[in-house]
Amino acid sequence: MAHHTNDHAHPSRRTALRAGAGLGAFAAATLAGIPFSPAHAAPEGGARVTFTPVPIARTDRVTVPRGYTAQVIAPWGAPLHSFGPKWRSDASNSSAEARLQVGTGHSGLHYFPVNPSGDGARSGLLVINHAAADPVLLHADGGRATTPERTAKEMVSLGATVLRVRFSNGRWRVVGADVNRRVTPSSHVTYSGPLHGHDTLEGGAGARGILGGAAHAVTPWGTYLTGESTLADAFGTEDRGWRPSRIHRCYGLAADGSPYGWHRHEPRFDLAASPDEHYRFGWTVEISPWDPVTPPVKRTALGRLALNGAAVTESRGRAVVYMTDDARVYKFVGERPWREVRTATTSPLDEGTLYVARFDRDGTGRWLRLEHGRDGLTEGFHDQADVLLRAREAALAVGAGQLRSPGRPTVHPETGDVYVPEARADGGGRILTWAEGAGDAGATVMSWREFARPTADDADRAAFAAPSGVHTGGDGRLWITTDVARLGTDDQRAALGNSALLCADPESGRIRRFLTGPRGSGISGVSTAPDQRSLFVTVMGPGWSGSPLGDPTAADPAAVSNWPGRDRDGRPRSAVVVVRREDGGIIGT
Repeated sequence: MAHHTNDHAHPSRRTALRAGAGLGAFAAATLAGIPFSPAHAAPEGGARVTFTPVPIARTDRVTVPRGYTAQVIAPWGAPLHSFGPKWRSDASNSSAEARLQVGTGHSGLHYFPVNPSGDGARSGLLVINHAAADPVLLHADGGRATTPERTAKEMVSLGATVLRVRFSNGRWRVVGADVNRRVTPSSHVTYSGPLHGHDTLEGGAGARGILGGAAHAVTPWGTYLTGESTLADAFGTEDRGWRPSRIHRCYGLAADGSPYGWHRHEPRFDLAASPDEHYRFGWTVEISPWDPVTPPVKRTALGRLALNGAAVTESRGRAVVYMTDDARVYKFVGERPWREVRTATTSPLDEGTLYVARFDRDGTGRWLRLEHGRDGLTEGFHDQADVLLRAREAALAVGAGQLRSPGRPTVHPETGDVYVPEARADGGGRILTWAEGAGDAGATVMSWREFARPTADDADRAAFAAPSGVHTGGDGRLWITTDVARLGTDDQRAALGNSALLCADPESGRIRRFLTGPRGSGISGVSTAPDQRSLFVTVMGPGWSGSPLGDPTAADPAAVSNWPGRDRDGRPRSAVVVVRREDGGIIGT
């Protein structure tokens, strides 16, 4: 029974948001290296956010403003193709069946139009991250049996899903297509960049699989970037002689740290039996959505960071990738303009400079190079490959600043300003923003400020906490996702209700609540169609079995969550929600 207790470590959101102290604690807290300064006063107005906001909700459904509709597509277990296999509401699908179904723990996502200037608003691809599984909900027996089949099903339920979707007759639908597929911890992958061919990565069992992660971003050339933030969830060992090193601690790896226990049946996830395997995960992974033949590529020039978030922009034609892990913000700047570099055999993400941010108390900041031989990266690091393998250690060595659980960043399409949410362990959090020097994303200096902080005052229906990501569409609105299911006290949860999606006007600072999720869920990803008339939102982990509401498999599911199927004896399921205006207008107005 000890193993069943470990299942209740609940990997669903444990690496993204941790339970903490009371909501009022954030007001007096001081961030390491960053003062918790008062928010800038926002002027009245804000024409970009004109919808009627929704109230705090505690019901087991998705709520949207008057005049809007919310449709569920691509829930966990839905078949990739029309011929099945069908979802079983008691979670009794086998691992072989799960491989042909949508994964669980929906997190980041992006909509890729088939033709941005033509029918792209009505036809395209969805790529969905599957960050983590809840073993209690994933298995028919609640995850009690420690069998190879249990391990196989958990592994095949994570990673990413690619789906062809189309809008017709007023609804979005998944379309069976050859491009529909799963990418899992067992899929074939390759490595590129400075560590291509490196023995640590490609020796032994070689390159296999991607883990789940919240991070997602899109490149200018139309590919999808994801991260592997659940690195620590995958590995463990029962070898009593194994001892964690500095690198293990830096990436959260521990003998008893895995809530899954894959190492019992998959030796490559045993820290003692396969000491190099963990180095093969934690990278930024590039997926070509429209190409089911080309395997995903792990881009080693971006460093091994176990990303929480990512966003891509350009600097004088060079690709710039902003990234966050559990504690810091990083930036990769490509060496040359991406249009000159990208070919069938070369990538703009294989050569460039990796930086980590330092935020100073006076509202300025610097980007510190993570390059061997500079800024303290000589002693203790063998070469640049070693720096990239141990990028988190390298960030510590150069004196990088530290944030508290930074999430998915975004770059404003008009101003170039960068926005990063900070969840904070106490359940508060805030949104930071900065402008790069001379407005150039490749600069090494910045000026930063606080854009917004949570408030318990819901007078304008703007109360929120635990922001996990920020997204901006082509119209410049900011969409803020939250995950409040793990707030530390009953008072916090009672005050804020369910997790929400908020919409903010970056000019006025006005924030309004646009959507609320079902009980126990987190709102974890946002994407928009090119015409801004369809908003895709991921709902992660409704009915999370470790929530204060209770385990829906042990209690009345309707009293905890059985969203979205409403099956009397069914399981709650992560899913994508598509929001549209009833009159077909622009979302957010």
